[in-house]
Formats: sequence, structure tokens, C-alpha cells
Amino acid sequence: MLVRLIRRAFPLVLTVFAGALLPAQFATNGALAQELRSLTLTGAISYLVGALFLLALLKARRLEPDWIAARRAPRWAWLGGLVGSFYVVGSVLLTRTLGAALATTLVIASQIVTAILLDHFGVLGLRRRRVNRLRFMAVLLALAALGLRFWGMK
Repeated sequence: MLVRLIRRAFPLVLTVFAGALLPAQFATNGALAQELRSLTLTGAISYLVGALFLLALLKARRLEPDWIAARRAPRWAWLGGLVGSFYVVGSVLLTRTLGAALATTLVIASQIVTAILLDHFGVLGLRRRRVNRLRFMAVLLALAALGLRFWGMK
């Protein structure tokens, strides 16, 4: 029973940990961009460091890619890195201008709105999940938090 609980909780704990790293990523990339004076170079370095880490992880775990399966993926599935590049550059710009807290709030609110729309319409390979009252209320609460953050900004 304990093993089952750990198996169910681990992805949630990992997700919370990854989410907690988001403001730290904003701050580190912002500091790098300030020194380099280039959003593009900062984004490239951020992705290069991440790619090197992931390649080392693949090598350490001795994982070999299944290139045949990879070729079956829809073409749009390969655009994650491109989208991520916009995300990194945008987050650097936002953090420099607005600060880590407000930038993170904006990103989270926009992620919630986008996620609920992607789920509702079942696009990008997602299973269709209609918007219900609870999900709609979650979006409203996120937007209310964003509004409070803007209102309290000096």
C-alpha cells in the first residue's frame, strides 16, 4: 500500500518541484541576459545547458532513442523546442521588466487559460475535456490573483 501511495504521489511531488523552479529559472536567465545584453544569446545558452544535461542523463541511463517511433510523431510534435525558445526569451524580458513574482504570475495565468482551452478543444493530441464549472472557477481565480498582483504593484 505504501509503495502504491509513493507511486501515485511521486509525479505530483515532481511537478510541484518543477513548478517551484520556474521563478528560479526566470531569475537566473534574467541575470545572464543582463550580463550578456542579449535575449537571443541567453535563450541559446539556456537551451544548450539544458540539452547537455539531458544528453548526459540519457547517456547515464543508457537510453537509446527509438528513431522509427520518433518518425511516426506528427510534425507539430517537434515544435516544442521552438515554443520553448519563445518562452525562455519572453520570460527573460518579462522578469527584467516586471520582476520574478509578477512575471511568474502572468506566465501561470496564461498557462492555465491556454491549458483549459487546449483541453476543451482537444487539440495537439490531447484528450478532449470540456470546461466545467470547477475548471472555469480555477481560471477565474488565477485571473483574480493576477489582477490583485497588478493592483498591488508599485
